[in-house]
Amino acid sequence: MNPKHSLRWALVAMLLALGVPARAQFRVVGYLPAWRGEVNPAQLAHLTHVNYAFLLPTATGGLQPLENPAKLRRLVAAAHAAKVRVLVSVGGWHDGDHSAFDAIGANADYITAFTANLMQFAAAYQLDGIDIDWEHPDASTAAGYGALMQALAAQLHPRGLLLTAAVAGGTWAGPGIPSIVFSNVDFLNIMAYDAPPPAHSTYEGAVETLAYWKGRGLPATKAVLGLPFYGQPTGEAFAALVARGAPPSADLFGGVGYNGLPTIARKTNLAFDQGSGVMIWELTQDAAGANSLLTTIARVMAQRTQAGAPAR
Repeated sequence: MNPKHSLRWALVAMLLALGVPARAQFRVVGYLPAWRGEVNPAQLAHLTHVNYAFLLPTATGGLQPLENPAKLRRLVAAAHAAKVRVLVSVGGWHDGDHSAFDAIGANADYITAFTANLMQFAAAYQLDGIDIDWEHPDASTAAGYGALMQALAAQLHPRGLLLTAAVAGGTWAGPGIPSIVFSNVDFLNIMAYDAPPPAHSTYEGAVETLAYWKGRGLPATKAVLGLPFYGQPTGEAFAALVARGAPPSADLFGGVGYNGLPTIARKTNLAFDQGSGVMIWELTQDAAGANSLLTTIARVMAQRTQAGAPAR
């Protein structure tokens, strides 16, 4: 046996004997839009979870027809073969229309119907969980949001399925997320981007975002830091920016703010120290080869964990 490996296992054994808990697994969560591209095997090798976006609710707790269901089935097959979990993300920005969520949260019968419909959907597609992307509950709908998340957790967790949620990075959205939700979810995907452009997702903003949510009582083990693979104010993909001359190691090009390779590495280290993972919006926007942001995340993970692939 390699002496370094022997020393490492001896250290693990000592920590366990002392009652020191093992570090939570570091998550790499990538969103895949139904309307854009596929996830390739090289990407799956660096991911722990993929969220298929989006499944839309109706105002009475039903589900609208899924866009591109065959694509979701292909994703589940490929991801499960790579030991990557797949969730469906419900909601999304949807042009700022969250009226269906508002109606569901205000009616106990609709919550029951919605929960049952999501459980059936998860079973039909062999999913590993549900991600709720209600953008965004406010003080008037916070109780309904909490009731919905509690109902979902009660059905998902006994079946070994995950419940996650996407939440805004800014403190302005805080009143809409009651703290009771922290015990219901497996983790939160914190959207630490889309602040006023062009510097819409700075390292300093990420520090403040994690501090805010942890200050609210969210355990670090449930805090997943969102990273943008696009620039603002245009929404242009990182790959497209690089293709037209943006320096991959910078954060600003032609008035468009983005996260280059060093910033992504720095934020991944921050998430490793202050949270439990990173989340990506979205996977098809990455550049290839040496300019890949996902590969940069994987490289930091390898350095921090002394392993070549994420823990699952």
